[in-house]
Amino acid sequence: MTDPLSNPLFQRYLELLLKWNKTYNLTSITEPQAIRRKHFEDSLAPLKCLPKPCRLLDVGCGAGFPGIPLKIARTDLEVVLLDSIRKKVAFCQSAIRELSLENIQAVQGRAEETKLAKDLGSFDVIITRATVSINQFLEIAQHFAKENSLAISMKGPNWRKEGHAHEIGFWGTPEIVEYQLGGENKNNALLIFKNKNSPL
Repeated sequence: MTDPLSNPLFQRYLELLLKWNKTYNLTSITEPQAIRRKHFEDSLAPLKCLPKPCRLLDVGCGAGFPGIPLKIARTDLEVVLLDSIRKKVAFCQSAIRELSLENIQAVQGRAEETKLAKDLGSFDVIITRATVSINQFLEIAQHFAKENSLAISMKGPNWRKEGHAHEIGFWGTPEIVEYQLGGENKNNALLIFKNKNSPL
């Protein structure tokens, strides 16, 4: 199977990130190989968990992680990137244009806003990468969910210390998928919550 990271769009994305980072401080990770591993490779961890077709909301996308890497790897995805910080949304919008990505948009706003959920509609997958607590994320994700939605919280090696929620709102107990990034001996985790009202 072809390595998704071999797609030349990742190199272009890396160049754009480094260029913008000089002015806007989008990431504290600045070494190219570290960016590939800690941002790009990590962002692709949920790839096998995503249904087809899939409309995906990336909550607190920052510089586009994991939404943009997932879109590069799976062009059929419809993606909405959401962040409250203008400079991060501006970068994502620029990256979308420069990479000629389709069916993906970056939106500035706070995920907690009820009106935003009405404007953006519902999603098959609501995902976040180490931004807020699991409980906060699940409360946010409820507003964007539908019957068969998944809520995926991506957590770093210390995720066990945070603990994880059980049956918040209509989210059931999570499936936990642990994984390691290349060259690292630490377990990251995907906490995958399914709407417990969904048919089996």
